[in-house]
Amino acid sequence: MRPALFLLASLLALAGFAADTPPAAPARKTASQAKGQNIFPESVTGVADAELTKIRQALMATFQDEAIIAARTRLNDVRERGRFAKGRNEAEDLRLDSEKARDALVKATIEAALRRDPSLNKDALVLTLNAIEETIKKRGQEAQLKAREKAIAEEKLAKKDAPADKPADPVAQTEPAKPMTPAQILADVEGVSAEDMKKFRAAAAIAQKDPAVKELKAKQQEMRKQAEFASADEKKGMRAEFEALMSDLRKANTAAVRKAAPTLSKDTVEKIMDAIDERVRAATKRAPAKATKTPLKPFPFGEKK
Repeated sequence: MRPALFLLASLLALAGFAADTPPAAPARKTASQAKGQNIFPESVTGVADAELTKIRQALMATFQDEAIIAARTRLNDVRERGRFAKGRNEAEDLRLDSEKARDALVKATIEAALRRDPSLNKDALVLTLNAIEETIKKRGQEAQLKAREKAIAEEKLAKKDAPADKPADPVAQTEPAKPMTPAQILADVEGVSAEDMKKFRAAAAIAQKDPAVKELKAKQQEMRKQAEFASADEKKGMRAEFEALMSDLRKANTAAVRKAAPTLSKDTVEKIMDAIDERVRAATKRAPAKATKTPLKPFPFGEKK
């Protein structure tokens, strides 16, 4: 489940000063009012200035609409429950719930604005909301950048003031493990004749085009992508499913190889496959883990078509 929904942040920023405040607003603008107003872009591509002014007024006036409040409360509740999700299934259910709650908030916001001012152009309204969201994203990114720069500066200052460390004893640097080449993976196997290995290599190349093998490899790649961004608990939940998929892929590969090389005995194919599996496992253990970065996942504010 995504850690944040820019939609909610956008709506809260639109009129944060209006929530939980008495009907009679003071004449003097508060800091939160100024902050809420500043998230409106001066202009939006494809939206006339006069239309943008009307949209702004309608959004500010409808922030406390009952349907919007109910949808916003629902979305906030789903987000809160998402913080304590356990396991892949629960996280997936909450993700679907959050999308439904988010869509309800989008719909309620647009409908309330159009009720407030029926002359509003719906497409212009969605464009404006997208522009507001982009402003929120940009400010969040700028704030994160400033926070990182500040942390780096403080860390450098702390190191400068700290006593110099003694030089560490030189340690021999080992070269990082390189991925195995196909030739290494399909190298000769002890107890298998050169002729049978030649047949196996040719059949293995053909087996990669087998529909069943290709489908299972695609599923394997998709599951690896999911695991890359999953929590520790989610990865534990995926382990059994991944192991079952690997078993199915092994069976499909074996069947495709035997189909491409029918003269190879089942025992010979299994022996070679066992050796290949062992080589891949050993290479995986030696290879250092790669650091990954979570990509920015856009969550546009608009209606699903």
